[in-house]
Amino acid sequence: MTDKQRPERQRIDVINARGEKVGQSSPQRDAKPSGRAARGAHLSQPANGTRAGRTATMTPPAMPATGAVAANDPHLDQDAMRVHERGASERGRKGRHGKAAAIVVGAVCAIYLGGCALWSHVYMPNTTINGESVAFKTPDAVAKEMSNKLGNYSLSASGDNVSLSLKGKDIDLKSDTSAYAADTMSKVNVWAWPVSIFTGNDLSAKADVSYSKERLDALVKAAVDSANQSATQPQSATATFDEKESKFVVVKEKAGTAVDADAVTKAVRKAILQGKSDLGLGESELVQPKYTSESAELTKAVETANKFVAAKQTLTANGKTVTTVEPKTIAQWITFGDDLSVSLNTDAIKQWASGDLSKSLNTVGTERKYQRADGKQVTVSGGTYGWSVDGDQLASTLASNIEGAKEASFDVPWSQKASEWNPGGADWGGRYLDVDLTEQHVRFYDGGKIIWESDFVSGDPTEDHGTPTGVYSINGNKGTDQTLKGLDENHDGQPDYTSHVNYWMPFITNLVAFHDAPWRSTFGGTVYQGNGSHGCINLPAAAAKQLYDITKVGDVVVVHG
Repeated sequence: MTDKQRPERQRIDVINARGEKVGQSSPQRDAKPSGRAARGAHLSQPANGTRAGRTATMTPPAMPATGAVAANDPHLDQDAMRVHERGASERGRKGRHGKAAAIVVGAVCAIYLGGCALWSHVYMPNTTINGESVAFKTPDAVAKEMSNKLGNYSLSASGDNVSLSLKGKDIDLKSDTSAYAADTMSKVNVWAWPVSIFTGNDLSAKADVSYSKERLDALVKAAVDSANQSATQPQSATATFDEKESKFVVVKEKAGTAVDADAVTKAVRKAILQGKSDLGLGESELVQPKYTSESAELTKAVETANKFVAAKQTLTANGKTVTTVEPKTIAQWITFGDDLSVSLNTDAIKQWASGDLSKSLNTVGTERKYQRADGKQVTVSGGTYGWSVDGDQLASTLASNIEGAKEASFDVPWSQKASEWNPGGADWGGRYLDVDLTEQHVRFYDGGKIIWESDFVSGDPTEDHGTPTGVYSINGNKGTDQTLKGLDENHDGQPDYTSHVNYWMPFITNLVAFHDAPWRSTFGGTVYQGNGSHGCINLPAAAAKQLYDITKVGDVVVVHG
């Protein structure tokens, strides 16, 4: 092979240990190192060419620059060169890849920031406000749509016999729609737009709506008043006395058809704020009962009332039971206030004590029957003597016991008492004056025996001066040496008579009395008919003196026919 036919050899710069270029080298083609060289050992040669000893000196190679080899490396390794070239190529490729990645990151950032800018002024896909889609719309567009809706707004409310239609202009409906739209946009998290455009934004907002409350109230009132003309009012749950159970029980409330104007107004206002065009009215807009069967106030009231009726009262007279105040009677005295407060009606208790109870217990003026000691059966009524209930005191005692839920037994308080408790019979005991108008004879009994008696002349019935019948008693006007002056019945300005008596024993105020009548000579028989007294019991002088001496204030006088 000629020199021209041989391939050109690669020239390599030779660099010394200090990094300086000292020459060029052409490696021998297919040259192989000696055995020692193959083992990595280099023998130092002396300058005169003589062989030195076998000592090997290892010289650490300096790091060559790119494209160069160490100057002290006399042999070139072709494989090492190829590895060197491949490293340079790898570094080039990595550089190109880094630049591409930077370009991608920059593009992504630009897209993200651009999206943030866009969705700050436009609602994202799948975005709703109060359930209505606003996707891809600007706040200004939403504000304009809302303004248009307000301008055309109308509401129809119906139900419960109410019919109400109104328009926005009827109530001067207004709203700051721009602020409303801006407020909703401020709730959007634009930084999360890469996710939100798929998941959506469900926004809720409350429009700052204004309107004339006076106009709205007037419209609602007119509609409700019209509906209520034929409506029925509800009835609250109440408490009533159950005679079978002897206690108060709850009666459930009853619904009505009357409409509550305030409730309707509240519902209409809410519908306007929500932008509704139709509103259905129902049970919640009706006038509700103030109290239901479940109301705590009613439950407490029934409990209190039942404590009252359970406080049974037993009334006695002289140790004998005269009546028992049962739950049925007490229930009539219990009142429930508008606030379901429970109280006793003391006036009702007084009325009962002075009315029904008095009729059953009082003996004053009532008909009484008895058998006189001589066997005569006598019936008498009228008079001022007997038992009489003190209604005020009884009512006070009953109220105190019942309000304290205290069951009690006590003696009836009396404004007046008789000698013994004997309803319908002689309650005056064994000492009394028996004045028999039919016989014109009076007997004074004491312990069943007559201790004094006499004929008399009573009031003249033919002159309408008959002596009143009934049970009475000698009163404190008893006295001697009295001057009697009659009434001015003939209207001449003067007493009809003037008479002097020595013994005066009145039993009907100070008008009707036992007294002596010195102007008379005959007593008993039928003298009283046509020639009787003005109502007094006229006695012979001696008999009058005897009676005056043995009577005392309080002695019972029974006058009968």
